[in-house]
Amino acid sequence: MKLLKPLIIILFFGGLSSACIFNKKEMSSTGSSNLTFKDLSESDQKLLDEIQRKAFDFFWDGYHPVTGLIGDAADPESLRGSIASVGFGLSAYCIGEKRGWVSHEEVYQRVLTILNSFYCDPNDKFDFCVEGKNGLFYHFINTATGARHGKCEVSTIDSAILMAGVLHVMTHFKGTEIEELAQKVYNNAQWDWYTLENGAIAGGWKPEKGIEGEYKGYNEYSLVYLVAMGSPTHPMPKQSWDAYSSGFGYEYMKSYDHIGKFLTPHGIFQPLAYLYQFPACWIDFRNKQDAYVNHWEVAQNALLANREYCVNWGNEFGVSSELWGWTACVGKDGYQGFMQPYNGTLAPSAVVASLPFIPKESMPTIRYMYDNYKDKIWGKYGFVDSFNPIQNWYDDGFLGIDQGNTVLMIENFRTGYVWEECMQNPIIQKGMEIAQFKEL
Repeated sequence: MKLLKPLIIILFFGGLSSACIFNKKEMSSTGSSNLTFKDLSESDQKLLDEIQRKAFDFFWDGYHPVTGLIGDAADPESLRGSIASVGFGLSAYCIGEKRGWVSHEEVYQRVLTILNSFYCDPNDKFDFCVEGKNGLFYHFINTATGARHGKCEVSTIDSAILMAGVLHVMTHFKGTEIEELAQKVYNNAQWDWYTLENGAIAGGWKPEKGIEGEYKGYNEYSLVYLVAMGSPTHPMPKQSWDAYSSGFGYEYMKSYDHIGKFLTPHGIFQPLAYLYQFPACWIDFRNKQDAYVNHWEVAQNALLANREYCVNWGNEFGVSSELWGWTACVGKDGYQGFMQPYNGTLAPSAVVASLPFIPKESMPTIRYMYDNYKDKIWGKYGFVDSFNPIQNWYDDGFLGIDQGNTVLMIENFRTGYVWEECMQNPIIQKGMEIAQFKEL
């Protein structure tokens, strides 16, 4: 494999006054938000229907019949569940009801079972409850027992994804027992206990080590802050959003100056798709801006940079310019997380979930992947997690976080339904208010 020519990247660092505030002209992008689901061909609409339905089935089939907990991956032999899968699943169930795939009664009972598993009745010492600490929960849990899986952490970001789903069903089933129970589950979350002295959120807690990590800067942790600051019981302090924003850096890639600047943690070049997509599964950032930045345009620019980076990288190896989609995902040698260098591994979910942001750049790639790689990357639940055509490697599995990203963002692209319901939730509204988001 020949060596790649290094990209010339100019980093800009600095305080909030210089690094985080820049005018809209600088932030302009070539994103195509004017393209809607109705503008697509009938064939492309049907393809998205199929992708969304199959991804939904991951959550419907992966539900434990007693506890309601949902597997991290589509593996019937494994009892490893994920609280993030549960959060995505709660919203996916609401979408499934709306689409008529499942009945209201089926969804209602499943959601009730899930919420009961995350609520510990103080009057019943034998009550089943998922294991956690101070109202937040372990990243991975046993789907049958609710116990901690392995040596994983009580995760703030995965708990926030869970709570985003809890807040969604709280609104979706307003006036019912589900609303009341969802409120109890949410109110138990002690976000303040996981907040550091400077107002930033910790990554989590382990009994072996205690509180660990600090997360600020532009990343998926914006969801934690926006979900947590509006708590009526254990909120993060008001200055937390400023603490989060104090970690902003922004990139100007000389080779791609037409894309525009996009925010990153401390100026590290990372346009990984999930950093921008996960919060936007529930939070509608369109036509809004806080004191620092227009988060929607930042996401558009980062995803455009993602696409162009992948395309230019792939051109070195003769890969089609239609292929892109860099995100945290499974790779040939194991899971590839935030800091892994790009090696040509592509995740179809990264492109599908970009539809609300850059549909003109996303839909042709979705179609190309389906038409040209279906025999290698298509299965029971739609697109597999990832593949690498340069390495001739194709995954055969499915992950809850990617299937959830797929279900929710296709729905937001076609109807804005998840945004519509979640933005009605008073806790999310309070979080946005504290973060000083204003309508443009």
